[in-house]
Amino acid sequence: MKDRLIALARSFGFEECAFASVRPVRQTGPLHPQAAVLSEEITDIMPDAKCVMLCAMPYRPFIPEAGQAHVDAYYLTSNRAHEAVQQLARAIAEQLSLSAVPSPPIFIKPLAVRSGLGEFGRNGLVSVGQYGTRAALQTVLLNADLAAPEHEDRALSPHCTSCGACVKACPVGALDGTGRVDISRCLRAQPEGEAFPEPLRKSLGGSLLGCDICQRVCPRNAQVIPAAMPDELRRALDLSQLLSGNFKPLIPFLGKNNARRQRLTARALIAAANLKRHDLLPLIAPLRECRESEMVKEHAEWAYDQLNHAE
Repeated sequence: MKDRLIALARSFGFEECAFASVRPVRQTGPLHPQAAVLSEEITDIMPDAKCVMLCAMPYRPFIPEAGQAHVDAYYLTSNRAHEAVQQLARAIAEQLSLSAVPSPPIFIKPLAVRSGLGEFGRNGLVSVGQYGTRAALQTVLLNADLAAPEHEDRALSPHCTSCGACVKACPVGALDGTGRVDISRCLRAQPEGEAFPEPLRKSLGGSLLGCDICQRVCPRNAQVIPAAMPDELRRALDLSQLLSGNFKPLIPFLGKNNARRQRLTARALIAAANLKRHDLLPLIAPLRECRESEMVKEHAEWAYDQLNHAE
């Protein structure tokens, strides 16, 4: 059964799979606001669940381009992986006659470690073999008892024992070196619908979504070769287009949840200021009177002030 499940998963683009028990995942310490909806009790979601199938879809990061607004390549693959796991669950039900619940609201990273699929790092991210942390993880709950011998949920990767590259590289000091992340400071973990904290804005650079710094310096990712950003994505990330409200070209890449107008406009304002795009001031100025979003209005005021006082 395992071999058939893994073969099915690979047919939908997942390269690595593993299986974990449905034993509860106990969380300690502060959580990202989005994690508040996640359940520690897996069987509350699917009472007859016997195991969790973990699936990893690898990706290649984009080559950094000076002066270019960008998004972390993870989000593109995460969007594809979410769609793929829905198809996988339907195929499992149809072809293998198993009950399958895709993308349940559970804590994925500890389960990936428990299953042996990956290992936690000092940056709080899970690495998956040769793909390092460059993989989007998805889960399927199954009513088949396929769990393998378990690993410690929070075990730190041996690769991290004598390495602190991510801790040193983090521009906002969000990593304590134990694998825990200060979500109040992490650039990637800031709440989506709120104004980005002003003390952290300059550290975003030209990023509209995500922060790749701790992954870029991680030795676990040494085998993953960066790729050029697709031209179509580069065009969709044009700041003049985003500040004009043209965000829909990003939906095929990021999905509707990530490609939201107000969120992208607010981040585009930060990127414009950080990239010193004085040519965009005519588009930024009207947004200081934005009535639809206080977040956009605040970011526009900040960006306008930054560009007018830039050296």
